[in-house]
Amino acid sequence: MNKHLFTKRILIRVAKAIHGDEKPFDKARLIEEITSDCFTDKVEQDMWRPIVAQRIDLLLAEEGALFSHMQDACRSCEDGRRRCNHVCPTGAISHSDGGVTIDWDKCIECGLCVDACIAGAIVARSDFARVAYLLMQSDEQPVYAILAPAFVGQFGPDISPAQLKGALLQLGFHGVYEVAMTADMITSREAEELVERFQRGEQFMITSCCCPAFMRLVEKTKPTLVELVSHSVSPMVALGRLLKAREDCTVVFIGPCVAKKAEAQRPDLADAVDSVLTFREAAALFEAADVDLAATGKETEMEDASHDGRIYARTEGVATAISRAVNRIDPSLQIKAVHGDGIKECMTLLKLVEQGKLAANFMEGMACAGGCVGGPGNIIPAQEGREHVNEFAESASSLSAPDNHKAEQWLLEYGPQVDFTTGRKAGTASVEKLRS
Repeated sequence: MNKHLFTKRILIRVAKAIHGDEKPFDKARLIEEITSDCFTDKVEQDMWRPIVAQRIDLLLAEEGALFSHMQDACRSCEDGRRRCNHVCPTGAISHSDGGVTIDWDKCIECGLCVDACIAGAIVARSDFARVAYLLMQSDEQPVYAILAPAFVGQFGPDISPAQLKGALLQLGFHGVYEVAMTADMITSREAEELVERFQRGEQFMITSCCCPAFMRLVEKTKPTLVELVSHSVSPMVALGRLLKAREDCTVVFIGPCVAKKAEAQRPDLADAVDSVLTFREAAALFEAADVDLAATGKETEMEDASHDGRIYARTEGVATAISRAVNRIDPSLQIKAVHGDGIKECMTLLKLVEQGKLAANFMEGMACAGGCVGGPGNIIPAQEGREHVNEFAESASSLSAPDNHKAEQWLLEYGPQVDFTTGRKAGTASVEKLRS
């Protein structure tokens, strides 16, 4: 069975049980329903029953490692290919008779192993059950959904951003915002920092503001380059902090990225976002709640961001946005940007930076090929996602970050209470938390 379909069926069954307010949670019944639904052969049912049980336990767990390996499910690589090991860019995965071991000192939380495992034996920690419970209790405290810029087209080619927003409101979220709005804010900050660095005589800057896996790559493999990294938090963190400055609330990020799950738990950033869902997990919530996206929210507006904020979702988008903002500050400053498209390309470029051989003065790095539209939590192919993102960006009422009046208003009202800088240092991470 396709691993995504298998996972989706587990998610839907668990969400329906939560929505039905089952007390106590009848785990045994769920296991039987899922195995009989997914497999017709009794031998297969018996074989997969403990795997389903483990998956349910992982969904319901309040804490746990970022990635978990299920030895019983790890059988599709008996051909010796060991796909998870092959795709790991830092050599963090090793194999033994006891199964797969992840070296957290090497892991950059990119999630490529999760995507590569054809059997679904490596799974990422999920906030799915927690969010389902939060939405059941949303009358007690407002819960906001913040959407990664890559969201466009993920839930169907004919589902508009307005319809998606309406569907999320129907699930119980109190409000829905584009993370691209704070991408505009961070773009302006990054542009200002770049200009200031160059005025001080520095000759190179690496943007910090988009990909957490790329940042972990720099921190863990090239710690001497950390001083070249800008000081801004990611747009996800910025929007979470702004919403919490506005009111006491819970914030759920919905996006394509496994690494965002780790970023949200970093000690220096954990105050911003309470839970992270992938697009696949959000789709399961809709199906479990019988939400018809095509019938919702046609009157709901989605006008939070500029063109440049929205193109953060794909490769070159961040560099384009920041370069344009720099040009507004100092037109005489010539930005020569490069972008790493995927971890391997990022590693090559970082090596050239280290050696002083890169003919550029600004770098954007994306761990996933194609950018965020190529993330492991996406539903549609990267190229299709890129096309949807570009089309949505063209519909924006403003071109560049400095022209986003909504972002400017939010900064004036809530910005003074918010720290937009990261506490990043070479080698720092929530490693102990990830190990637990």
